[in-house]
Amino acid sequence: MLLGRVPGVAVLLAPAGAVAGVDVRGAPVGTRELDLLDPSTLVRHVHAVVLAGGGLSPADGVVRWLAERGHGFPVGARPFEVVPIVPAAAALGLPGGDGYAACEAASDDVPAALAVVGETAVGLVVVDAELGPAECRRVAMSAHDGFARAGVTAPATVFAVATGVATGTPLNDLCTAAADALQLAVDVA
Repeated sequence: MLLGRVPGVAVLLAPAGAVAGVDVRGAPVGTRELDLLDPSTLVRHVHAVVLAGGGLSPADGVVRWLAERGHGFPVGARPFEVVPIVPAAAALGLPGGDGYAACEAASDDVPAALAVVGETAVGLVVVDAELGPAECRRVAMSAHDGFARAGVTAPATVFAVATGVATGTPLNDLCTAAADALQLAVDVA
């Protein structure tokens, strides 16, 4: 996994695909492709997750960057016949950024959590574990406690992404660590 940041946008890239889950509390304003993360859908992996200020236009740049490189859900036999799965959420009231530029700036320095707080809040936690979609959703639900502990009361969307590395860490411990990491991300943001 890689993380790209430019002012107004942060992108977690998983070109080979990663399992993710999401939890939304309050009005789901400024979101994209969240329904694809439901455990009952055909889609099992995301190729990126976008946290943006302003609106969702940075996700378009991320989709373009991934598609140019042949990363995405296969919809044909040829390498370029893919649809990148890029769920996104925007923290309203903040300026946006360039998603393509964030991808170009990506490095393997991926923190345990990211938080962006405006009129709405968005967060992301990354856990070293091999999880399914339902377990990732549970981690995202627990991570929301980090926003509450940090005093964030705005409507919020939290993503959880599993690295796929089997560590043997119990799900309850992953949930606790996710809440702690998101709280810390808010406190340092």
